[in-house]
Amino acid sequence: MDKYTILAVDDSKFNLFLIKEILEPDYTVLSAISGEMAIKFADKKHPDLILLDLLMPGMDGRETYREIRQNPANADIPVIFITADHSENTEVECLELGAADFITKPIVPMVLRRRIERTLELEEYRKNLEQKIEEKPREVESVVLQSIATIANTIDAKDEDTNGHSCRVAGYSRKIASRMGFDRNTVEQIYQTALLHDVGKIGVPDSILKKAGRLTDEEYAQIKEHTNIGEAILSNITSVENISLGAKYHHERYDGKGYPTGLAGEDIPVIGRIIAVADVYDALTSRRCYKEGFDEGWVREELIKGSGTQFDPDIVKVFIQILDEKE
Repeated sequence: MDKYTILAVDDSKFNLFLIKEILEPDYTVLSAISGEMAIKFADKKHPDLILLDLLMPGMDGRETYREIRQNPANADIPVIFITADHSENTEVECLELGAADFITKPIVPMVLRRRIERTLELEEYRKNLEQKIEEKPREVESVVLQSIATIANTIDAKDEDTNGHSCRVAGYSRKIASRMGFDRNTVEQIYQTALLHDVGKIGVPDSILKKAGRLTDEEYAQIKEHTNIGEAILSNITSVENISLGAKYHHERYDGKGYPTGLAGEDIPVIGRIIAVADVYDALTSRRCYKEGFDEGWVREELIKGSGTQFDPDIVKVFIQILDEKE
C-alpha cells in the first residue's frame, strides 16, 4: 500500500524538521514554510492530511486554511491545526472552522502520531461510507433493469411470433439514439424505455393479440388501448426518466393521424418517434400469425415512403443509414 502523504506547514524550520523526523519513514512528508507555499503544495500534490501552524507571519493558519478549501479538490483533506496558543477559545475556533483536530506545542511525538493515525482512520471510514452510499443506487438500478428485461420477455412470450420483438426494437432504438448524438445516459434510458414499449399488451386479451384474421373495429379499439395501459403501468417507475413515454406515444404519426392522442411532428416525444420507426421495421420484417416477414429491401422503401407522414423524416434518414451500413 502506498504511504500517506502529509503536508506540514510551519514558519519554523526547526518544527518542520522535527515533524519530518517523527513521521518518516511511515509517511511521505512535504514541508511548507509559509501559507502561500502550502496552498501551492496542496493544489499540486493533494496530500492526504495537512498539519497547519495557526500563528504564522503574513498569511496565518486561518487564512491559509480558507484558501486551501477554495479548491474543490482540496475540500475534503483533513487538517490538524498546530499552535502554541493553549487557550480553550482558540481550540474551539479551529474546530468550528472545520479542522479535524488540534495539537498544542511543544510537539509530543507520540501525541502527534496518534492524532494523525486516528484522523486518517476516520477519513478512510468516511470514504468507505460514501462509496457504499453511492453503490446503493447502482444496486437498485440493476434490480430495476433486470425487472424490465423480465417483463419484456413475458410480453413477448405471450405469442411465439413476437418472441424477441421488444429486445430487437430496443436494440434498434439504441442505435438510432446513439447515431442522433444523444449522450450515453440518454441512449440507455431510450433503450430501457423501448424494452417496455408494448408492456400495455398485458391488458389485451390473447384472443385478440393472436387473431389471424381481420380485427373488428371493437377489437382494434382494444388493441389501441395498450398504449394507455402501458403508460398507466409505467407511470410510477421513477428510476428511469420518462419511461412511460415510449409505451404511450410509439403509435403516434408524424402527420398527426396516429393514436392515442393525435400529436404531430415534434410535439410527439422523441422517444415515441424513435420507437415508431424501430417498431414498424421489426414488425414488417418479422413473421406474424397473419403474414410472413417482408423482404428487408421492401421494408426499407416503405420506411422512406412513410417519411414525413407516418415517421419523423430525420429519424428515418438515420435508420436507413444504419441499415445501409449493415450494423
